[in-house]
Amino acid sequence: MSKQYHLFLVGMITLFSHALFSQDSILMFVSYDSTYYSEFIVMYEALTASGYYVDVRSGGSGNANSYLIGGDLVAQANGLSGSSYTEFVAQFQNMFASPWNAALNGDPGVINGVDSIQDVPSMAPYQALIVVGGRGVVDYRIDGSYPAQLGLPASQIESAANKLNALAAEALMAGKPIMGQCHGASIPAFWRVPGTAGNGFDNLGNSLLDGSVATGYPEAATGPNLSNLNIAFRPDDKVVIGTPNPLLNDNGNGTYKILTTRDWYPQTVAHAARTLINVVRTYPSSDDRSEPVSLLIIHGGEVNASDCAPSNQDNDIPCNYGTDPADLPADITDLLALFGSGMYQDNFNFVVHDVNLFETTPFDLNNQSEIQDYLDTFDVIFFYKHWSSQVTDELQHAIVHFADEGGGVVSIHHGLYNQNKNILVNDLFQAHSPASGWSANRTTYQIFQTNYGHFVSSFMLNNDNASSAPGVWTGNPPLAGSNLSLSLYPNFTLFDELYNNMQFVGGATFGEGINEITPIFSNNQSPSSQCHVHGFVKLFDMDEDGNIGRIVFGQARETKQNYQYPHPYAQFIRNAVVWAKGTRSCSPETVTWIGGSGDWLNDNNWTSGEIPTSCSQVVIPDQGAETEISLPISNEILIRLLDIGLNVNLEIPLGTIFQVTGEP
Repeated sequence: MSKQYHLFLVGMITLFSHALFSQDSILMFVSYDSTYYSEFIVMYEALTASGYYVDVRSGGSGNANSYLIGGDLVAQANGLSGSSYTEFVAQFQNMFASPWNAALNGDPGVINGVDSIQDVPSMAPYQALIVVGGRGVVDYRIDGSYPAQLGLPASQIESAANKLNALAAEALMAGKPIMGQCHGASIPAFWRVPGTAGNGFDNLGNSLLDGSVATGYPEAATGPNLSNLNIAFRPDDKVVIGTPNPLLNDNGNGTYKILTTRDWYPQTVAHAARTLINVVRTYPSSDDRSEPVSLLIIHGGEVNASDCAPSNQDNDIPCNYGTDPADLPADITDLLALFGSGMYQDNFNFVVHDVNLFETTPFDLNNQSEIQDYLDTFDVIFFYKHWSSQVTDELQHAIVHFADEGGGVVSIHHGLYNQNKNILVNDLFQAHSPASGWSANRTTYQIFQTNYGHFVSSFMLNNDNASSAPGVWTGNPPLAGSNLSLSLYPNFTLFDELYNNMQFVGGATFGEGINEITPIFSNNQSPSSQCHVHGFVKLFDMDEDGNIGRIVFGQARETKQNYQYPHPYAQFIRNAVVWAKGTRSCSPETVTWIGGSGDWLNDNNWTSGEIPTSCSQVVIPDQGAETEISLPISNEILIRLLDIGLNVNLEIPLGTIFQVTGEP
């Protein structure tokens, strides 16, 4: 059947789809006067290259003014210490799969044809809200002072500021991120929680970021302003992800979805764009985060401190650093405690089962079919087995099959120590520490965020510092698919063991696509060959049937304290399992349209007698005559896949979101 996609527009159509359509919309606000050009144009082009429609609005309609200090974008990029315009061009290509257009380097002085922010009825058609920086944007703070701007009266600036505040609160309530850039980073700080007027340091209401963290334009006033609003200032971070004031009562939808950025360099703006896209695309909804995750941990038992030398492989985790209680390695008891802890505020719900391969197992370790049947009752498998004893080929094949059918698989550290785990290594993770040539180093080191904004590495995870790239990255840059700032990277410190020969297998590919390894962590330790194998995620579909599993690996594991609240690595492990679940709980079914012209919400128009859900594979066959299918007004329709035939028009009204997720 020849597929065509006919779309009948009612007023305005906004399509959200990572599978077939690529027209997610993002709302961008620019000051009517004095918008900083590099912050606008790099963000706009990055989002457009990533498939988004960017709706540019301002305090009024017409042409907004822009400016640039010190030359064009070449000079701007060359002004970032340790980087260059050449690096920016390569960064843009690598991160957005599109060449940078050098014709955009010069500031035209004007942003043509912007519409008024006051005319935006709601955030329903948009995935995110961005406030671009520049001197003029500070006039839109909720601070009681609203000067006129290029013929726009002060009352109109105040109206625009209040509209932005309302849209930001609405966005967070709906689980959509908001961002302020550079000077514009002060706007989220000065946004107030609706209904809190009369509170706060200036009696104008509590900041949306009250009690959280932010960065902003590097000037003397930024720190005191944030302090007055009860916001912790991160002066060195290029991008910071904060969380809303609990007074917003957003039911967790806006948690870790307020982004602020530090400066105007093109490299920073590209990094900020990638961070925002990560949040939009990788964060589960608050409902999905709180859904029970059925987790199976496959392991080899507790540490036997009386006989844990590497020569005793019936003790699964060796005591490489002695048997003093402070030196004993973490084991299954620590992992179970992590998932059972009530100290975390992430609202995750783990239903944990475990199988000790040295004990009687609920399946025959030599019967792949029997193992598969058992694994299929879970959402996520945590592979925690060190030695390869009891790790049969049948078990490995079953785990790979589980992931290939849409399951999640997580492993850390010794899970990829490879005596005889070649099936897991070559077919699934594509990374390992070979037994031959193994050595380790136990030390204090830094884990650098090389994909900031990804749910696994960022949600509720607080970084200690922002630091420049370590020396071991020289001539050894992070891999494709990384979110590079070309400057300072968020990082946190831990004490743990590193496998010095951790490596990717030959043929591994890197990026954000299916079956590509997406980096999330690197470290600052030698040998440099292992530093970018520290953490990664992967969307996995070996047989390319559309069932997409999710894979996560993290290198650290040895130290008990790293499993305990509030260590950021412990939060990473919890995040990894929730993200790996994906939509595993879906029971995909094909739903076929049989109604001719008619209403999408009429269950009589579908073969199943039920309206499609987010798990549905929707088929609308070829029609003999023009057929119009009407979607509801001001609603959100999510489906898994769409197979649409000839002569079909989908009527999608203004304010309705139609999303084909493409997720398993």
